[in-house]
Amino acid sequence: MRIFRPHVAARRAGALMLSALLIAGAVAWAPALRSQRAPAATTQLRVWYATDDPDEGALAQALAKSFGASHPSIHVALQTFGLDDLNQKMRLALAGGTPPDVVYTTPRGPGLPAYVRAGKLRDLTNAARQNHWAERLRPGLLADYNSLLTHGTRGSGHIYAAPYALAAVGVLYNRALFHHLNLSVPRTLAQMETLLGRIQRAGLTPLGLGNADGWVGDDWYLTMVNAQTGPAALTPALRLDPRFSFGGAAFHTAAATLQSWSERNYFTRDFGGLDAQDSVDAFFEGRTAMQLVSSTEDPQILTLTRESKLDVGVFPFPSATAGRPGVVPQSGYAGWAIPAAARQPAAALAFIDAMTKDSTAGALAAYGLLPASRVSVATLHPVASFQRDYLEMLTTATPGVYLDAAPVPNLNATMEANVQLLLQRVESPSFISHSLQEVYNSYGVKASSTRTDGEF
Repeated sequence: MRIFRPHVAARRAGALMLSALLIAGAVAWAPALRSQRAPAATTQLRVWYATDDPDEGALAQALAKSFGASHPSIHVALQTFGLDDLNQKMRLALAGGTPPDVVYTTPRGPGLPAYVRAGKLRDLTNAARQNHWAERLRPGLLADYNSLLTHGTRGSGHIYAAPYALAAVGVLYNRALFHHLNLSVPRTLAQMETLLGRIQRAGLTPLGLGNADGWVGDDWYLTMVNAQTGPAALTPALRLDPRFSFGGAAFHTAAATLQSWSERNYFTRDFGGLDAQDSVDAFFEGRTAMQLVSSTEDPQILTLTRESKLDVGVFPFPSATAGRPGVVPQSGYAGWAIPAAARQPAAALAFIDAMTKDSTAGALAAYGLLPASRVSVATLHPVASFQRDYLEMLTTATPGVYLDAAPVPNLNATMEANVQLLLQRVESPSFISHSLQEVYNSYGVKASSTRTDGEF
């Protein structure tokens, strides 16, 4: 779960400048966002947008302004909220029959899955088919995204929401340090471990990490498991297969490796006291070689790249097996949906349709987010070099599984808490497997709990 620290981003002049540019350029995107049919009458479209990144609100407003410019009969009134705030407001609004016309929120926990289970979202299956959303988005993304929202409900196989950005895990690296130390991008875990020792002996930090809010350690663990066993062995967990087990060798090896790397001080010193954003700031001081990142951090990375001029790249997490491509855990991020009680469903559908188009993808890339649509590097030109790396590795690496996305209440929170204790050497590798299995088998009754599992 990614928790954005507003005080960090708000100080960043580059991010604020980018937000201003997005707003100023909104009308320029408008022709490409034009819908095939717009409502004839003047319409007020209420949109609620959830994000814990204060700068992302400017992006959302720019997109709303752009849509309004190409749909003059529709006035978009977009409000942004923190994830927890939006979920609380939505519960009240849905209960009272006064929801917004469009909502953008998390596919985890009390967000979209809860709304689907309660029967409070409009079925978008026919609209998705007629407007070819599945063909616009990355292969299989729309179906996979909605399968997690509808698991165990009568809506299984239907479409209720559409993402427009991806969450994808990669390894950020300092190209200048790699060149200085004559290092090559590792293709296997064994090669990566060899690099860690060489980097440490050079007096540098091999692996950047800030895990005060837990989600990066969670990403480390699930990515390492993907690298050990391959994603095919993990997908049954997303379907709640009762035979799925966290007790296999891959899980133990992944946990033991992470704990060993922590014991050898390969990670940032005092990583437990740094949040994810602070650790990315530290990476750009130039003395850290590699850092596991999510593409949801790309706006911050893009800003720091422009400010520091540091040459950075991204590569897939190396496989444990030689000859196999690296792995990139990935999924749709937050999603657009229409409440069943929306007062302007036609205008809402036109808005979501515009959000899935390539023209919107260009705006997302300019901000730093990784678009969910099937866009090429050429389509998004110009983009930073690390963004090109991200787009290219999506086509060459093995798509990994966000294991913590299994529809089990508090599985994500339990994984975060136990990985933190594992890295602090408080718990053993076998304990984390036991703990996760207990949560999985009990469907979250025996679990840790935390704030909204909204960002990852």
